[in-house]
Amino acid sequence: MAVRLVLTLAFALALVAAAQPAVDHATRTRDAASLDASADRVADAVAALDRRSEPGRSLASAPRRTLRLDVPDGAAIALADRPPRVVARPPNGTPHATTLPVRVAVCGDRSDLDGRVTLAYVDRADGPVVVALRGFIRGDATTAAHACTPGPPRDRRARLRL
Repeated sequence: MAVRLVLTLAFALALVAAAQPAVDHATRTRDAASLDASADRVADAVAALDRRSEPGRSLASAPRRTLRLDVPDGAAIALADRPPRVVARPPNGTPHATTLPVRVAVCGDRSDLDGRVTLAYVDRADGPVVVALRGFIRGDATTAAHACTPGPPRDRRARLRL
C-alpha cells in the first residue's frame, strides 16, 4: 500500500513538472495578446477621433473616447509624440510601436497608460492633439482643479480651459 502511494505521488509530480512549461507558455501568450489588444484599442480610438471628429476648443467640449486597458504585470503601454505612436512594452520582450495619425499628449508626468483612460481630441495653438486623461478623477478631469490644460486657444484670448 505504501509503495503504491509513493509511486502515485511520484507520477503526479512528474506530470506537474511536464505540464509546467506549457502553462508558462500559455500565460506569456495570453499576456502578450492582452497587451497587443489594449495597444490596438488605443491606436484605433486615436485614429477614430482624428477621422470622425473635429477637435474641441476646450478640454470640456472636446470629443472623447473612454477605454478600459488591461495591461499585464510588468508590461506597459505608453504614448510618444515624436513621431506620434503608441508603444507596447512586454515584460521581457521587444517593444512594439504603432504609428498614430495625430499628435498625442498624456496628462501628468507619466506616459504609461493603464486602467480607465479617456482620450480627448483638443485643438491647440500648434494644431490638434489627442490628450490622454487618466480616469481616476471624477468628470474625466474636466473640472478646473484637475484639468490637463493642453495649451492656449488658437485665437490667443485668455480664458480658463475646462
